[in-house]
Formats: sequence, structure tokens, C-alpha cells
Amino acid sequence: MKNKIKLLSFAFVATMAFTSCSDTFLQEKRNYDSTNVEVYNYYSGADGRIRSLYAKTLPNPNGDAAWNNPSTGRPDVQSRSTEEYSGFDLFVDPRKELTALSGGDDNRVPSYFHYQMQNTVNVYGRIRDINDAIQGISGGKLSQEEKDQLLGQAYFLRAWCYYNIVKWYGGIPIVTEVLEPVESTAVLRSSTRECIELMCNDLDQAAEMLAATGAWTGNNWGRVTSGTALALKGRVLLLWASPIFNRTNDKTRWDAAYEAIKASIPVLNVCGYGLYTRGDNVNGSDFAAMFATITNPEAVFVSLCNTASTDNEKKNNQWENNIRPRNTLGSGSYEASDMIVDMFPMADGKRPTISDTYTKLDRSTYTYNSEFPFENRDPRFYRTFAFPGVR
Repeated sequence: MKNKIKLLSFAFVATMAFTSCSDTFLQEKRNYDSTNVEVYNYYSGADGRIRSLYAKTLPNPNGDAAWNNPSTGRPDVQSRSTEEYSGFDLFVDPRKELTALSGGDDNRVPSYFHYQMQNTVNVYGRIRDINDAIQGISGGKLSQEEKDQLLGQAYFLRAWCYYNIVKWYGGIPIVTEVLEPVESTAVLRSSTRECIELMCNDLDQAAEMLAATGAWTGNNWGRVTSGTALALKGRVLLLWASPIFNRTNDKTRWDAAYEAIKASIPVLNVCGYGLYTRGDNVNGSDFAAMFATITNPEAVFVSLCNTASTDNEKKNNQWENNIRPRNTLGSGSYEASDMIVDMFPMADGKRPTISDTYTKLDRSTYTYNSEFPFENRDPRFYRTFAFPGVR
């Protein structure tokens, strides 16, 4: 009886607490993301919102490729469908028919939405947050210069989100404003062409808004620039020209991608990007240092990591540790494919005699030993792979 009385008492107290709250309590929470519009009226608050969007939309080396990560570097079906890993798998094999989103079927489509609908997980939740930032900053009290700098990053990240899901599903619903999470706000699916146009428009707008900012320096290094925006636009158009969407091999799509990529190069140079060199490159030393240099000018678009251990911004790169051989400090030791190994030239700069991965280079005069494929290779080979005898 005492327990029942306690429970009833608690329910009564809770009811009184809610009824005694301000009548505007629910109205204050209507954006469903706990972001007060006042945050967009001062630069540090609006910039904090933009930084949170980077954290939500960029790849996490420890994450699962099934949702917000375009690639985790693991030999999964998604990575094997990109230049990140070689292979011919579910998404790119015309002999396999993609089927259900769930179940034990071998052809089951991995869900980009991770079978969840939480705002921080679901891709449209992230797009909604970006739209909220665009709307809030646009209507805020910042100077036009400050608005452009922040909005340029937001438009880029929105295009990035759409780019990744269009690769999976083709045409998808286009949402460019903050919608209330109710059934009546359902949006119909758009065509792939319309999605490509949206991304290109967002990236053009991002490039224009970020033009005055130029290259980011100091603690801001790694944010997107006008060059980053135009580089992604070239990649979007390359996707549109690729066989997955260009079934009739329309040449004008290839031309458009080429022109966009060409036009991005001088803008990239203005933003501080370019080839990484230190001047000597003895035994591939420049090639090795490039991957360990934080402000590498070849890093046009990066996902930065940190050393945080407990806070909400923890983003540690354990993947690099995991690919190292088990007898060192690593724990995973991912294996390289023959195709990736054979992409590296021999010591004379020519392709291995066994390789058909590429044909533009002449065949090497060095004998390729399949039992010892690490003999007589390009210096960059020895900066990339671990094998018996390597320190």
C-alpha cells in the first residue's frame, strides 16, 4: 500500500510541475532539436551550430558505413564499390539483383538509414539540422560577411548529405526547408536529375559565399572552402556521367564533369591546395610524410580527429591502428587485395608484367615474382604495405 501511495504522490507532483510551467513551454521546444533561434544572432553561437553539423555529417573512422559514413575503409560491400577498395560486389555487379531492406537475403540492401529514425542518426535528421541553420542564420542579425561565411559551409554540407544518399538510391525526396515532423509534411521523391541540380546549385552557392574567406588557417584548418565546393561539384557531375546513371553514355555529361573539374583547379590553388612536396622524396619519403602532415595541401576535404576520450566531440582515429599488423601495435591487420598491390609500378616506373589493372604504362623489365610481390617495387610501395621483414 505504501508503494502505491508513493507512486500516486509522485504522479501528482509531476502533474503539478508540468501544469505550473510556462504556457510557452512546448512552443519553446518546437524545433525538436533544442536550438534556440537566438543562437543565430551572434557569431560564436551560429558558428557552434555549424561545427556541430561537421561532427554529424563527416565520416567517423570508428563508425558504421551503414549510416553517416561514406566509407570506413573496411572491405565491406560499400567500400568495394568505390575507389577506396577494389572488388566487384553487390552494388556494382549487374548479375545481382538488390532485394529487401531486411532479412537474411544475401542481396539485402544495407540501409543508409541504419534502420533508425533518431534525429542524430537519420540522414534526413541531419539535413533538417542543416536547413534549420540555413534558415536561422539567414534571418539572424549577423553581418552579411559573417552570414556568407557560415552559410557557405552549411550549403556545402547539405550537398554532401544528398550526394551520399543519391549514390545509394538515385532520386530521393528533396527537402530544403525545416518541416514539422508530422505525416502531412510528406515529400514526394524527386528524379535523380533534380537531385543533381540541387547539389550543383548548393555547391555553386557555397563557392560564391566562401570566395571571400579563401584558405582557412590555424584552428579553422579543415573547414570547407570555395575550392572544396567546386571540387565536390565536379565529383557530383562525374557520378551523373557514370554508367550507373548515364545508361546511354551521353557524352555531354562527361564534358560537363570535365569542365567543372578543370574550373575548380585555379580556385583550389587560391585556397592553398596543391601537390604535396618537400623537395627530396628520397625513397618515397614525401609520399610517406604526406599522410602524416596535418595541413597537407592535397587534403581538399577532410574529417579531422582529436584526442578527446569522453566528451560528445570524441572522434578518435582507431582505424589506422586497426590496419597495422597484429604483431605491432595494431589489432586488425586488414589485408590488401592483389589489385591494389599491382597498381604500384615496379622499380623502373613501369607496370608489373602480371598486371592488367592499368595499361597506359609499358610492362616492366623486372621479373614479377607472385610469391614475393614486394621485390623491386616503386619506393611508394614500401611506404604503403607491411610484409615479412619490414620494420
